[in-house]
Amino acid sequence: MSYKMVVIDCDGTLIKHNGELHKENIEAINRISKKGVKFVIATGRNDILVKDYMDEIGFKHEIVIGCNGATIRDLSDFSVIKMNSIPKDAVREVINFCTQNGISAKMYTLSEAYAIKKDEAVDELKTILSHYKKKLSFSLEYKFEEDIDKLIEEKEFLKIVIIEEDEQKLLDIRTKMENIKSITPVISAKVSLDIVKKGVSKAEATKEYINMLGIKQNEVVAIGDSENDLELLKFAAYSVAMGNAKDFIKEVCDMVTLTNDEGGVAYALNKIFK
Repeated sequence: MSYKMVVIDCDGTLIKHNGELHKENIEAINRISKKGVKFVIATGRNDILVKDYMDEIGFKHEIVIGCNGATIRDLSDFSVIKMNSIPKDAVREVINFCTQNGISAKMYTLSEAYAIKKDEAVDELKTILSHYKKKLSFSLEYKFEEDIDKLIEEKEFLKIVIIEEDEQKLLDIRTKMENIKSITPVISAKVSLDIVKKGVSKAEATKEYINMLGIKQNEVVAIGDSENDLELLKFAAYSVAMGNAKDFIKEVCDMVTLTNDEGGVAYALNKIFK
């Protein structure tokens, strides 16, 4: 089979645990790109937060599927190809639940992050990824707005992120969020629950984008490690689980590669594209 597109997750997949790119990943992506294969990053992050990595690799086309599929954006000119925001009633319901239960949460637009508590208007990536060494030159504005109802009315929110270090509590919150009809909650990191509009996923965004390009499903490769990659890995014609992925991810994939610290993306690409 001649594959035409590779969709790659970022954290835990493309980059190492310290937040840096593996040299072999850069080399493999550039070598295979020269054969005409398109590469797309699909991340739970806001898309702008992966631009530094794309620039370091030297992507010819800076297409990013961001916020777990809520956006498709070309970062070479920052144009939005597709955007799916959470219905405002659902945003209110989620935030009310968090406020009533003392749960930390942030609401994300395309370029901003709003905390629901004033003392939490900080970059939670620094909390989740405190071991990351790479400093990003492209980031978001972190803010707090006292009048949350007004904020929800005025802004279009792409995702809501709930941070909870207790894994069981995080799973319990996800279960409760599943009762809200117009959203999809998905775990994107060990301590992070992402909430997006119902029907939004990396898989759906990939499907939309390949349809725009005339690429077929059986021409797509996907590489990932987490729950928010699961639907994408099932959708792709050929799926690769990282060596550091959990067993339920490995079980649905065609191949299990090395870990992200070992250059697992490069290892898989070299095997697939020979």
